Amino acid sequence: MFEDRLSTTTSKAQNVLEKKILPFYQELEPVDAEELHDFLELQRENHIVYIQGGLGQLAAGFAVLDASRTWIVYWLLHSLALLDAPLPDDVTVDDLISFLGSCQHPEGGFGGGPMQLAHLAPTYAAVAATVTLGGKALALVDRTKLRDYLFRMCIPPEQGGGFSVHEGGEGDLRACYTAMAVAHMIALDGADKEELLKQSGMVQYVRACQTYEGGLGGEPGNEAHGGYTFCGVAALMLAGGPSLVQSTLKVPQLLHWLVHRQGSMEGGFNGRTNKLVDGCYSFWQGAVFPLLALLPLAALRSPRVPAAKAPQQELQTPPGPMMAASPPFELAEEDMHARMHAYESLRGRALNASEEADAALRGTAARHSSSKSAAARELLDQAAAAHEAAEQATTQLACINVAAFNICPPPDTEMLMHQEQSYLQAIEQRQRQQAQTANARTQEQEAQQPQGEQQPGQQGQGQQQQGQGQQQGQQVMPPPPPLCNYEALQLWILKCCQASKGGLRDKPGKPVDFYHTCYCLSGLSIAQHAPGSHAMGHRETNLLRRTDPAVNVVEDKLAAAKAYYTARPLPALAKSMTSE
Repeated sequence: MFEDRLSTTTSKAQNVLEKKILPFYQELEPVDAEELHDFLELQRENHIVYIQGGLGQLAAGFAVLDASRTWIVYWLLHSLALLDAPLPDDVTVDDLISFLGSCQHPEGGFGGGPMQLAHLAPTYAAVAATVTLGGKALALVDRTKLRDYLFRMCIPPEQGGGFSVHEGGEGDLRACYTAMAVAHMIALDGADKEELLKQSGMVQYVRACQTYEGGLGGEPGNEAHGGYTFCGVAALMLAGGPSLVQSTLKVPQLLHWLVHRQGSMEGGFNGRTNKLVDGCYSFWQGAVFPLLALLPLAALRSPRVPAAKAPQQELQTPPGPMMAASPPFELAEEDMHARMHAYESLRGRALNASEEADAALRGTAARHSSSKSAAARELLDQAAAAHEAAEQATTQLACINVAAFNICPPPDTEMLMHQEQSYLQAIEQRQRQQAQTANARTQEQEAQQPQGEQQPGQQGQGQQQQGQGQQQGQQVMPPPPPLCNYEALQLWILKCCQASKGGLRDKPGKPVDFYHTCYCLSGLSIAQHAPGSHAMGHRETNLLRRTDPAVNVVEDKLAAAKAYYTARPLPALAKSMTSE
């Protein structure tokens, strides 16, 4: 990070982190863009062994996670699904169904473990785990009781709105998201979803959670946070699609906050302003971008200031060190030289003062030796601080040389504008073709005989023309411009978050765990499949299955579960559960 000469706990921690990351990226400094893929390998087999080991008997230390056992199952199953890996030989689907069934509450919902209180968070984890298992596991979920449970968790709008995480529990954006995600996974759509939104006032609650920064806090008045931002955006997307997100949130401010959470040196995301990057935010922040990519491009831009309200004179920018025309490398180089000069100067003065103090002790001016020694010690302390600052500046210069955004530079403005223009032109062309197809179909229907009779072969010709129109309308669309640096994100995960023995972690220096393994892999899947992105490294080892960015379940497994539940509609909601 570029120091502003104000050292804080966070800036010191950031400097320590950058020193740890530096060796990982210095290995890539002499590598050109074409060779970079050879140095980025997902340790797939090692991760599979690590993940499969978690589905067996866990160590005694895991007792503290007794209320998160359904979460552990989800983290492990989803990680294996992303890697397209099987269950371990000693664990069967029936074993997992039996365990998850023991966590289902008799009145609906799931607890974190057997015989525990139903809670929306482990309910999401348990349902997502059954969806990931698929097949006969889908019959495990008691959807009727689960629907009733979701309605009991609604907080009436007059009491603040949203959802409680459990009976008598707190309400926040986690509850809103998990309720909407569960409803989506079990195909609770149509009138049931509308009634849920009505009884919870969820849309208004999510709107109230957006902060002045642009991100969303856990509840109204809280600081913007990456996990809660995902929960709010995904809850709206699941409740009403892109149009609801656009009408509820200040999208340009949200996008501005999001893009500034990606570290240019690390390539990963942090969760809050002035915090360190963390591998888990590869998903929590990274998954919001493909959701926002579903909105019209115009919705992502700040509205233009009308000419009548624009300032008459050009705004004057006050001078400042970060507003100079020099690029970051030159600024860092100047800063390093200035700090080295300051250190050398203080060091020389301190040595001279020490010599004068020693001379005073030996000579007639002994009575002055105490003050001279104190002055020398003060100069030595200042020189030590200057030396530390010079070392930090040297590290900063090295970090700029091998920053993730230098190894994987984002597209320049001109290229982004060209991509955007091509994308918009393709959309307009598709819309014109669809309109032409619709007009041709209408004219054909009007030309038919009043009795609706058709000449032999006429129906086939019409269907053939319609099919041709659909094929024309389904032309290959150019990708929209990327909303963040997905390549740098993949670089961060593959170089800094993997452990050689398996598993993924928060950051270098931290141990691996099941949570970070799940969300680092989920973030990697997002970065590989996001609009305008591609997989880094060799596809045969690195490419993961596509995860749904709103639910974080592998897409084809989610589609299969939705089809299964849709074919088994629930009875109408009891009148006692409705707001009428």
